[in-house]
Amino acid sequence: MNADWDDILVRDNFQDGGQTPTSDPVWQSPDIIPFGSGLLDFDLAESSYNGPDLGLSHPVVYGQLNRFYVRGKSLRSGCPTSGNVRLYYVRGGLAPDPSAWTAIEVEGGGTVVPLVVRGGSREIPPGRICLTERPFLWPSRLPPGHYCTLAIVDTPAHPLSQLPSFHSTAAYLNWVRYTPNACWRNVDVIPCRQTNYVITDLAVTNLNDTPTRFVFGVSGIDLPNGTATFSNADQQAPFSLTAPIYAPGSDEGYTRSIVLPANYRGTVTVVIQLDQPLPCDAQIVLRAYNPVTGAAGELERRLAVPRAGVPGLQDALFLEVGAFTFVAVDGE
Repeated sequence: MNADWDDILVRDNFQDGGQTPTSDPVWQSPDIIPFGSGLLDFDLAESSYNGPDLGLSHPVVYGQLNRFYVRGKSLRSGCPTSGNVRLYYVRGGLAPDPSAWTAIEVEGGGTVVPLVVRGGSREIPPGRICLTERPFLWPSRLPPGHYCTLAIVDTPAHPLSQLPSFHSTAAYLNWVRYTPNACWRNVDVIPCRQTNYVITDLAVTNLNDTPTRFVFGVSGIDLPNGTATFSNADQQAPFSLTAPIYAPGSDEGYTRSIVLPANYRGTVTVVIQLDQPLPCDAQIVLRAYNPVTGAAGELERRLAVPRAGVPGLQDALFLEVGAFTFVAVDGE
């Protein structure tokens, strides 16, 4: 891994120190911070840099004011730097379509906001934590549902004023893992103390120009035994696949595979049935994988890892193409 990043870092996870490629998970950035209707100050932004994840305490509530902040840290070893931030959203999913990212407006107008340090200076010295000068405002017009967010930081040394286009799933994942000034977050909230959950409209996209095999997985923290059924009624690619959930939730269960057409864009419904009520503070993690064969390209093989226990594919490697985490909280 390369840890020579010498600029503003926005992390993919708490273990991210600027090394590339970033280790999984890459979709739970603690530096994209949904903060409800409150105002995030520097005392809390700095004291929580290594945890806890502030965003888990502030779910996005439909019809209310939802502010989003982006936090960074300068890893430069020399002179100060500066950075401008853009934040995007897309319909949440197990394998979201990055071509559908839409810019979120900043409170006060525009879609670009500078990073500042404590005291308000836009000049960020080495080692300092920085925060967006003003928050982004979650679009009130969006219906309830599951969404992903992605932030990019544009600096003099590493310009990034717009999102690139991607022609394959592996290319998108590779860009996320090798871009320390970009980060991705998709965490949603569900009520605890229930045994049945129906999660609808999770996006699944096959960016490849050839039909591609997909496998779905489910794991988490403090999960009771149960099952998760992934289904799609789309006549272009109908399927219904079930994965077991193992208590205490440390092991991952997998479905059998399904082939999705080239350039496919659809949604998946996931029905989770638990043997016991879901504890509060539990987490459910849904994932999508592409099994990688010997005929796959070098990039796919480099990103793929082995997974034990996948029905019918015990000896394959798997490229994780996306995931979504659901956190259980007390109440709706």
